[in-house]
Amino acid sequence: MQQTLGGWEVSGIVTAQSGNPFTVGSGNDDNNSGSMQYQDRADRVSGQSLGVRQGSRSQWLNHYFNTSAFAPNAPGTFGDSGKNIMFGPPVFTADAAVMKNWDIAERMKLQFRWEAFNALNHPSFGTPDAGLTDGSFGEITGIGNIPPRVMQGALKLTF
Repeated sequence: MQQTLGGWEVSGIVTAQSGNPFTVGSGNDDNNSGSMQYQDRADRVSGQSLGVRQGSRSQWLNHYFNTSAFAPNAPGTFGDSGKNIMFGPPVFTADAAVMKNWDIAERMKLQFRWEAFNALNHPSFGTPDAGLTDGSFGEITGIGNIPPRVMQGALKLTF
């Protein structure tokens, strides 16, 4: 009875994070320094809100922030929008594992484990395109660093 019902373990990890900060770049070397150091930032258009992640998921994948709130930086300037003024999509994921342990002999143990990473299969989205002159400016065009659900099984013998 102990060999069948005993020796079970369950573990899990839940990760909830805000998105990564990002800066809207002008895409040009309008500061005329030639250095491109820290890249030029776009100018903010007064009276326009950033409008980050408005509407449903499908809407903000194509229009993550208000792109009309930014304009090319004025020649000879580095741009007046702040660095890292917006955050990308948040991350929520759960990892889970189920393990069964058996005592085979006095000094031998066997463990079977089944693990699921991103067990709930929540999508992870990348940071939106923040290059003012890019054709996909303001759009999310890729996945983030959390892959779709991945599962694996293992058998471990300790002696």
